[in-house]
Amino acid sequence: HFVFGTSFSALNLTSASVTVLSTMNSTVYRFCDANFIDVHDTTNGFTNDAQHSISDATSTSNTHVHDHSHHTATPWMVLLLFLTPYITTLIFALPRTNIGSKTYVVSVIHRLSGINTLMLPLGLMLYEAVYQQHAHIFLYLCAVSSTVINCIFGALLIPKRIHAFDIPTIRAFVVGVMLGLSFVCLSLNFRFGHLESFENIGRVLAVFSLIGLAYAINDAVQHTYRFLTGPKLQAQIDFGFFFPSKNAHEVGLDYRYPSLWEAFVECCYKQPTDYTAMSLATVTPSNFPVVYTVTLTALFGLANLMQIHYLKCGHQGMEYRNEIFPKITQMSAYGWLLAATANNFGTFAGTLVVKRVVCTFWGAFFNAVGLLIPVCNILFFMYRFNEEESMIASTLFTQCNAI
Repeated sequence: HFVFGTSFSALNLTSASVTVLSTMNSTVYRFCDANFIDVHDTTNGFTNDAQHSISDATSTSNTHVHDHSHHTATPWMVLLLFLTPYITTLIFALPRTNIGSKTYVVSVIHRLSGINTLMLPLGLMLYEAVYQQHAHIFLYLCAVSSTVINCIFGALLIPKRIHAFDIPTIRAFVVGVMLGLSFVCLSLNFRFGHLESFENIGRVLAVFSLIGLAYAINDAVQHTYRFLTGPKLQAQIDFGFFFPSKNAHEVGLDYRYPSLWEAFVECCYKQPTDYTAMSLATVTPSNFPVVYTVTLTALFGLANLMQIHYLKCGHQGMEYRNEIFPKITQMSAYGWLLAATANNFGTFAGTLVVKRVVCTFWGAFFNAVGLLIPVCNILFFMYRFNEEESMIASTLFTQCNAI
């Protein structure tokens, strides 16, 4: 309008021309204004639609992000609930770690490595659960080393602390050593099994895991058989609330100590010469608490059957497992290390029974509580991620590749 007006003044048009042009001008303005309104309204319509679409997309995205964040965020109260067995074992175990010799080097190393074994794997497990990534390899290897050292030095103590006549107790500690190392082997294969350069070592570890499982099953079968067929002595029917009623000399047994070969090989199949006399003096009679504990231990050890998949498929199978179940595979490296912790705690509870700090019943009870540590860890994982990855499908996984 300003442009038209300026042009008319500059040309000194006549009144009539101005009138005509003004009329035309107003018509043009009305036309332009009308079209401007239409275009403006249409543009506003497109703009509003776009804004609504962007707003909806942003809202949807925010909802997904919020849902994902809510899904993967660490539920601390639930985690604390699942940590209850672990806290219970610490309260029970730590005040009693002063048992054993304070000067014998093997005993001291076994004690210190045992304390580290109780603490380090849980720290790694918490780190993985919170940050959803692998812990630093140095910390992982420290935890592995502590567990392995604890098992090896515990094995060296067996011929120094348990008499040769007490075959069930020797078997129990041998199972503790072998199964603890078996879980470490399982953890290592979940951590490094996808590497081709690790495959030969991984296969050896897989075989060792299966041997450890065989030890646990053998012990459970022998105790169950004796419980069902053996003489019903007081030690077998008192639920383990009392210590042995006789010592070795009173029932004609001697206090000779076994060799490592006897402990780890012969005691797997050897039977006591006088089973009744041995039952009166042993701290591990085949009563209900013992049968219950060794059966749970054997069932717990069945997890080592997953090593068959590695023997069959090698590193390629572990790569494919990691593709299908990335979260479970990552968690398992620390979860099975925590299982070794639980197993070693059960062995420690057995040591307290041998030292007569607690009776067989309470030793078996806290052993069972210790076994709940990895079980609760798995349940906590399933609580968070079972909709994404199936724990059962991962456990039963047998494929080597996608073909």
